[in-house]
Amino acid sequence: MFRDFRKISPRIFGLVTLAALAVLLTVVAVPQWLSKQARLQVLRSHVAEIAQLAASVVDGDLHRQLLDPANYTPDLYERTVAPLVRFHSADPEIFYVYTMMERGGKSFFVVDTAASGKLKTMRKLRASAYMEPYVSLEVEPDPDYLQRIAAGETYVYPGFQRDAYGTFLSGHTPIYDSQGRYSGFVGVDFDLTYYLSLESSFRSIFYGSVAGAVLIALLIGYVVARYHFHLQDRIDEQYRISIRDELTQLLNRRGALRFSREALETRASCYAVILVDIDDLKGINDIYGHAAGDEFIIKVAETIRGSVREKDICARMGGDEFLIFATGCDLDAATEIARRILGKVYARDGHSGRSHFGVSIGISVAAGADAKFELLYRQADEALYKAKTAGRNRFVIFDPVAAA
Repeated sequence: MFRDFRKISPRIFGLVTLAALAVLLTVVAVPQWLSKQARLQVLRSHVAEIAQLAASVVDGDLHRQLLDPANYTPDLYERTVAPLVRFHSADPEIFYVYTMMERGGKSFFVVDTAASGKLKTMRKLRASAYMEPYVSLEVEPDPDYLQRIAAGETYVYPGFQRDAYGTFLSGHTPIYDSQGRYSGFVGVDFDLTYYLSLESSFRSIFYGSVAGAVLIALLIGYVVARYHFHLQDRIDEQYRISIRDELTQLLNRRGALRFSREALETRASCYAVILVDIDDLKGINDIYGHAAGDEFIIKVAETIRGSVREKDICARMGGDEFLIFATGCDLDAATEIARRILGKVYARDGHSGRSHFGVSIGISVAAGADAKFELLYRQADEALYKAKTAGRNRFVIFDPVAAA
């Protein structure tokens, strides 16, 4: 498995994985986020409805009397809070139910169900006293919320609030007396234990979905990277085939041109082109058959490969012509290569009738600054022609003076 990972492109794997992960996370996260927002909106609407129901049980006229501390009596307080106590006792998910008034931009508690001994609840609550100033647990998200409530809006806090007793969501709605006059507002703090427990299960689903998306993205990245690797490997293989001679496995003309020009970019001190041409390959084919001709072509290729340095470029340029492009090769080194080739080709190989099979060689050498492949090749070809016309089975060095 780990060896398979070495057969992929880390860049392709990374890019495809990131792209797949972005798509999958979008598919997973967007619906989850929209679903969460929808659940939160339902919760906020529910809290708003509870606050409105609480306001509907309040006697607005009694509450209006309590807004003036001069009217306060324990009996008036009890009669005002009693309906809210019954309402609060009927819903165990409510933390607090209270009423408030606004004066000078500040809120003051009027009645609080936690102050009544008739409240039925399992919670430990701290009652707020009559006309106790309200101190916010945190910065109010909407500074104008009191004005909005006074204008008739049911206001639900945009975020959750926390204290020593838990997490809750608060809703406020206005109270009106029998004459339709604004007479303070009801506040309901709704317990979020069930909601948070439900969200926790959804969060587990979300994390599981994200983990699944990551694994799928990794798998997609791996599969695509493997496919890309094999596709690129096939392309490279086809290219390698396209620059190799099928019979000798030397480079062909295309491969020779590419690698020779790349070698020229190294700016070596000198370069040599050595052309090797089989003498009368057609005659060999006619007399001994094409199999013998192919056998001799392979022998010449092996001889050339065994007579040069590892870095030298060897190619079969055509049916009977071979090329050696040697980097950092001076005239002495080039002639030594030619002598080795001639000596090995002429050596008897067990076929007594074929010992006369031979090659002719043309050599051209140039300094690094002046070296151009086309020029070197043309000069070596001229030298090769002279070797052929001089009787074959020999090498000739290109002489620029004689050529001029």
